[in-house]
Amino acid sequence: MKKRNVYAAVIGGGAAGLMCAIRAAENHPDQAIVILEKADRVGKKILVTGNGRCNLSHIGANTNSYHGDASGDLINILFKKYNPDAVLSYFRTLGLLTHTDSEGRVYPLSNQASSVLDVLRMRNSQLHIETICNTDISRIQKTAEGYEIVTPELRLFAKKLVIAAGGKADYAGRNSDSRELMRSLGLSMTKLSPSLSPVKVKSEHLKSLKGIRASAEASLIRDKRIIKTERGEVQFNDGALSGICIFDLSRYANRGGCEIHLNLLPDFSYEQVEREIINRFKRNASCGEVFTGMFHKNIGSALLKSCGIKPSSSCKDISLKEIKSLCRHITDWRFVCEETRDFKKAQVTAGGVKLSEIDPHTFESNRHRGLYIIGETLDIDGDCGGYNLQFAFASGMCAGDHL
Repeated sequence: MKKRNVYAAVIGGGAAGLMCAIRAAENHPDQAIVILEKADRVGKKILVTGNGRCNLSHIGANTNSYHGDASGDLINILFKKYNPDAVLSYFRTLGLLTHTDSEGRVYPLSNQASSVLDVLRMRNSQLHIETICNTDISRIQKTAEGYEIVTPELRLFAKKLVIAAGGKADYAGRNSDSRELMRSLGLSMTKLSPSLSPVKVKSEHLKSLKGIRASAEASLIRDKRIIKTERGEVQFNDGALSGICIFDLSRYANRGGCEIHLNLLPDFSYEQVEREIINRFKRNASCGEVFTGMFHKNIGSALLKSCGIKPSSSCKDISLKEIKSLCRHITDWRFVCEETRDFKKAQVTAGGVKLSEIDPHTFESNRHRGLYIIGETLDIDGDCGGYNLQFAFASGMCAGDHL
C-alpha cells in the first residue's frame, strides 16, 4: 500500500469540494492538495443540475432560502462575504459567462452545465491539484500531525482534511453516504431524508393523471397547521406529486404524517369558484363536460370521481351539496403524504452534520482542528432554483480560504 503526505485532502469532488480545493491551492501554491472522489470523474452532479443547464446560483439567495437546524445564522455569516455576487464574480475570473433569468436563477451563458465544470476542471489542472477517482475511504484517523485517510490502495497523511462528500441523494447516480466516516470522527448528525424530490402520496386517482401538469397553489399541512405554501406547476405521477413547487415542500412532506392541499384556482375566491361551477352545471348536459376549457379532461374526471360523481352522469341529477363538495376539492384537493427513504429521485439530502459542530466563519470543526465540513454533508439544504449550488460554492470558497 502506497503512503503519501499532503497539505490538504478533500474528500468529494463535487461543487463544494472542487471549489474548496481550488481556493486552497491558490492560497497555498507550494503545498500539495489532493481530491479523493468516489465516482469515476469529478463534478458528475453538476452536469445534471438545472436540467443539464446548471442553475449555479440565485441572486436572491438569503436565509429564507435554506433549511436545517440554525441554518439562518450560518447563512447570514457566510453570505456577508461569500454571497451570490461574490461567487459569480469569482466564476467570472475563471472565464465563465453567466446570465440571470426573470426569476433570479443564474445559468452559464452557454446554457450548458459542462461550461461550469470545464472552468473548474481547467483551474484545477492549472493549479496542479491531484484528483484520485474511483476511490472509497475505508477509514479516517485523527493523528497528532493531522489526519490519516485510508483507501484500498493508499494511506494518505494530511495536515488538513475537508469532507465534501455530499449526502445520500442519488439524482446523478452519485450516492455518497458518509455517515459512518462522520461518526468515526465523533461528529453528531441529524436524520437524513430526501429533499427536492417527488412526494409519494395516497390517491386512487393518480394513475389516470400520470404525466399531466397543472398550475396550482400547494400547501403542506401538518397537525392542521400550514407548514409551507408554494405556487407553480404540479405534475401528477403514478403514486406521487412532482414539480418545482412540490420539490420545495418535499423536505417536510417526505417525513410523512402530513397532507398536501392543492388549490387549482388560486387566483379566484371560493365564492367565485362556486358561482362558476354552478353555472357550468346549469349550461352543460353531461358532468364530463363541466371542466371543458378549465382543466385537462383527466383532471376534471379525477375531481368528479373524488366526489363520487360519474363523468357520464347528467348535470341536472347532481345536487347542490355535491356541487359544493366538488368546489371544495377544486380549491382544497387533499393528498396524504407517505414517509419515504428513497433517495433515487432526490436532488439533495436534508439533514447531515449538525451546524453546531462547525465554526460558521471558517467551516472548521469545533471538535477537531484542521477538519472542515462543507456543502451537502452539513444539515443545511436549500429550495429549488440554484440555492444549493450557491451554498456549495460559497462554503467551499470559505473553507478553502481558511485552510
